[in-house]
Amino acid sequence: MKISGTYIVSLLVSLLVLCLYSCKKDSKDTTNNIVLGYDYYPLKTGSYIVYNVEEITIDAAVGKFDTLRYQLKELLADTIFSTDSTDSTVKRYKIDRFIRLDSTQAWDVKNVWQVIQSKICLIRIEDNVSLVKQVYPMSTGQTWNINRYDTLPEKTNTLLSFDKQDTLNGKIYEKVAQTVQADFSSFYQKQYETEKYARGIGLIYKQLINVESQSLDQNHPVNITKPIMSRVTSGTITTWQIYSYK
Repeated sequence: MKISGTYIVSLLVSLLVLCLYSCKKDSKDTTNNIVLGYDYYPLKTGSYIVYNVEEITIDAAVGKFDTLRYQLKELLADTIFSTDSTDSTVKRYKIDRFIRLDSTQAWDVKNVWQVIQSKICLIRIEDNVSLVKQVYPMSTGQTWNINRYDTLPEKTNTLLSFDKQDTLNGKIYEKVAQTVQADFSSFYQKQYETEKYARGIGLIYKQLINVESQSLDQNHPVNITKPIMSRVTSGTITTWQIYSYK
């Protein structure tokens, strides 16, 4: 479906107004241990991040155990609007996205997403779904509805920590913020979604786990004494890890 420029402008303006006046309702009143946190998602035209992506799909009932690996590049291409009549500090950019199998191949265009950052929150528009990824100022334990501006069910995003040292692929990142969107586990199911952002870089790690462990037949009962991740019978596991950035 072709989307008109007028529709996009209207959508972004509506999102901005909602962000400016509603995001605060979801964040805690913080007086200690706070930082603004804008540089956990720096916006600079021409900057990019390349990720190593791994997608695992499991359906043991039909013998399916597939692993797809590729690289994904997100390029902050350009501002959508140069200025804003109500708040000149609001930043809007389009994100050009590319994929390739590995670093020896040329990039292929995948799609275009968008990002909006105001004084108090950051929204990424991913496949026409608006997601509140960050709320400012940052404070450990703050929560908000990541789906506030779309039609999906309410979903809590929690800032688990920030300005914590973390290591990824042997590289130390001195100041990292981690958010968690889902964290449920039982003998038979596991759902976990997390993102990690580094100051001055942006998103460096993302993982989405949605798996089940069920008995395939009466001869193969579930062994609940084993960790669920070692006996998955169906589901998906997707992991992004930063490869390079500029």
